[in-house]
Amino acid sequence: MVTALDIQPKRAIWITIALLVGIYLAMNMGLAKAIGGFAGTYIAIPLLWIIIGVAVIFLPRYRTAAKLKDKSSIIQLALMIGFFQMVLLIVGGLFASFGKSPYSFTPTGILTNLLFVAAMLFGMEFSRAWLVNHLGRKRVFLALASVALLYTLLSVPLTQITGLRLEVGSIDFINSTFLPSLAENLLATFLALLGGPIPALLYRGILQAFWWFSPVLPDLPCMFKGLIGTALPIVGLVLMNSLYSPQTGPKKGKRAESGSITGWIVTTVAAVAIIWFAVGLFPFQPALVGSGSMEPKMYPGDVVIIAKVPADNIETGDVIQFRVPEAVTVMHRVIEIQETEEGSKVFITKGDANDEPDSEPVLPDNVVGKAVLTIPKIGWASVVVKGFFTG
Repeated sequence: MVTALDIQPKRAIWITIALLVGIYLAMNMGLAKAIGGFAGTYIAIPLLWIIIGVAVIFLPRYRTAAKLKDKSSIIQLALMIGFFQMVLLIVGGLFASFGKSPYSFTPTGILTNLLFVAAMLFGMEFSRAWLVNHLGRKRVFLALASVALLYTLLSVPLTQITGLRLEVGSIDFINSTFLPSLAENLLATFLALLGGPIPALLYRGILQAFWWFSPVLPDLPCMFKGLIGTALPIVGLVLMNSLYSPQTGPKKGKRAESGSITGWIVTTVAAVAIIWFAVGLFPFQPALVGSGSMEPKMYPGDVVIIAKVPADNIETGDVIQFRVPEAVTVMHRVIEIQETEEGSKVFITKGDANDEPDSEPVLPDNVVGKAVLTIPKIGWASVVVKGFFTG
């Protein structure tokens, strides 16, 4: 039996976090390059993960939130969620497309990648379980949120974090990479809180095995990838919470603690839904009015709800949002609908405050949607920020 070191839990928590930050900096600050390509990436980094995984075994013990008799059920459910998420990715690939895996499939390549992934999962999930169970003794919500965010940041390269900007590319990164990673880590952290490292390791192990060892991978659009990668873990989180709500703290506080977790899950789902709405995953999406070309109908700072409708449903007098060659969108009124020699429609548009119609007709393929609702002034702060960054 392993004997735990005589270290105070608070000090052990900070030691564990320091080790995790150290590994992250080592991976992102040139350790692999300094040591040498293969040795740095496939020996040094896995060795660091193994060290932290072994280290937490010698730290003070913890008790998981779920009862011992429930742990086998939690493990089975974790496997089912991971498998179902993998199946949905494959189904998504059938509707979109598949591409060749970027990883090596020689015997040496498979073995090297297997050791790398296994070491990473071992270090991450054993340290995750130790952290969340020690931090979650009194404040489950805070422990889940902070640990999940920590491990999400550990999975995102430093260059991507420092490269975030107020632009479309960053929104795509948040939707297709950051949010799915956060949702996956939320579920893995909850599994670790309930049943220790094994359920979280098995859930993430299925997904990592799929991405690393499948010869073909689904090539999904950003929105579709974000939808599957975010929705499934959150649904799994809600399911796990309904079946095995953590029972921590004094008896009189159990109901309040459970309520806080439920409220947190609802808040997470709402936040994800708002982001999906903002990036246009739903049939409606918001658009910010940035100029005065549509005054007095719309003023800068107003937010307009755009409905995605077929071009055939647009009539004269409608205000539409459309793309122009400069890779921006414009919101103007349709003043005339013309028919080309080929039999297709084009829209002649004009800003209400402008003297002349727009110089180029709008093709149906460039129409984003039709304005259906204007909410005055709620986006004025975005106009100020945009003006600051664009000078």
